[in-house]
Amino acid sequence: MATGIVSRALTGTGAHRLSQLLLGGACLLYGVLFAATVTKAARYPDRLASELRDPAKVFGHFTFVAASGVLAARLTGGPARHAGWVLLTLAAAVWPLLAACVVRNLRTDRRAAAERADGTWFLLTVGLQSVVIALTGQRPGAMSTFVGLLLWCAGVVLYTVTLAAIVRRLLRHPPGPARFTPVYWVTMGAVAITILAGTRLLARPDLPRGPPHDLLAGSVLALWVWATALIPVLLAAGVWRHLRHQVPLAYESALWCVVFPAGMYATATARLAAVQHLGALASATAPLAWAATAAWLAVQTRYVTSRLRWSGGAGA
Repeated sequence: MATGIVSRALTGTGAHRLSQLLLGGACLLYGVLFAATVTKAARYPDRLASELRDPAKVFGHFTFVAASGVLAARLTGGPARHAGWVLLTLAAAVWPLLAACVVRNLRTDRRAAAERADGTWFLLTVGLQSVVIALTGQRPGAMSTFVGLLLWCAGVVLYTVTLAAIVRRLLRHPPGPARFTPVYWVTMGAVAITILAGTRLLARPDLPRGPPHDLLAGSVLALWVWATALIPVLLAAGVWRHLRHQVPLAYESALWCVVFPAGMYATATARLAAVQHLGALASATAPLAWAATAAWLAVQTRYVTSRLRWSGGAGA
């Protein structure tokens, strides 16, 4: 998911070879993810069912939907458009199934679930908006645009409700430094993918002009302001966690929750600048894309070194 969106962010910098290389890596990683998911469902159905019943784990499965949608959007414009269709269909089918699991979990024990709300809850919105992005990559049509607009609005509502739940949890049950993990960066990533989906809807020729278009354009711009405002807050939280409270900056899978929002923010900013003709933003798109690439490289390097260190320790 993170690799795919960084690849997309680089397309506007002229680094086409690097972008294609990362796209190939994203396709390979997606194949591994898909195979692992199918294997788990076939060989360990009880374990999968247990995860889907666990409010702390079910949201993580929306990464499969998001990865499918983001990759579908990258493939639909090229020779692999049929693969993009398949991925779109898969994402659109899996999202409501996972959403039903979330609803069931909340109905079972809403209070306990609310006390553990964190940044992973925003993956519900990320998954839905990835479906919108993939849908807008298909041929223009009034029906697909209408459906995309409805889903986009639903995603905004989901984000708002989720944000309220997480703010409530942070105020009532604030996590300590060790538990304030990078997953909270998805707070910004969910806004960024909503911006990108909105700009793709704005570019559709069959979107009615007038109030609907103007309202969507204004909403997307307001969301970009919100996403931008979140960045210094999240950076300050990282400083608070790692410098003030000395939590080691070791590799953890949650670090990819920083890379994805960074890449998505860069991509969304570039798209917003192009669609709404904002020259001031256009000048920032390349630095943002390279910053996301640097974040990807840093996390990937940290992952490789951690694996080498683990292998060396095991060998000893």
